[in-house]
Amino acid sequence: MRVGPQRIDWDGGSLHCLCDGVAAFGQDLFPDPRGAVLPERLVLPVQAYLLCRDGQAPVLIDTGSGGADAGVALALQALGVDRGDIGTVVFTHLHGDHRGGYLAGGYERATVVLSRGEADYWGGQDHPARQVLELAGDRLVLVEDRDEPVPGVRVWALPGHTPGHIGLVIDGRIAVVGDILHRADLQLADPELSTRFDVDPPLARATRKAALARIAAEDMVVCGGHMRLPGQEEDPLGAAFLRLAAKGTGWQAKVG
Repeated sequence: MRVGPQRIDWDGGSLHCLCDGVAAFGQDLFPDPRGAVLPERLVLPVQAYLLCRDGQAPVLIDTGSGGADAGVALALQALGVDRGDIGTVVFTHLHGDHRGGYLAGGYERATVVLSRGEADYWGGQDHPARQVLELAGDRLVLVEDRDEPVPGVRVWALPGHTPGHIGLVIDGRIAVVGDILHRADLQLADPELSTRFDVDPPLARATRKAALARIAAEDMVVCGGHMRLPGQEEDPLGAAFLRLAAKGTGWQAKVG
């Protein structure tokens, strides 16, 4: 397996990070900074992922926040992939920076994979996230922990950020973990640190700590919706594929 900052290649497959731009927040992103020194402007890269395998339709993991002229669509175009050729769209969860690209259109032929818990949570609310369920219609596939909706891609239940938040483990070696954390520089050092976007902060903290421990123990390459090598959050080509090692009560990241 060859791991680069924006792409992983292995025999018969590849995984690409698709940058959808950045989102900027103030210090209130972390309601309880637990003593951490926060910058005035907290930038989060917004990222989706494209899984390509020989002989299979491409799989898109999350869709970014924008439409036809946004980063994910442009990144697909640069890779020579038409949105209409995507065979499966897998959502880690249905926050706007993950569902927005799908609602902008272009993926009408794709099967849509979502956890049952996430569908139940948003389906009962008058919220834009419910539009994903309506648009997908009979192409919607609801999954549970450890299901394999695509060959070699196993669901990993990671609740807390949202009730039905999931990650994916690809071929047992790569973990795509959605939003278990938002700023690697802060939350790897202190996994107890939570953002205001976590629906259930105590559960999100427990999930984050257990997930990071498993990733390190199994030496998986990890990537996520906002995860970057610390210090590279605003770099369009910043390193998104990381390995973890224990450091004190937290973790440190290195490329590939």
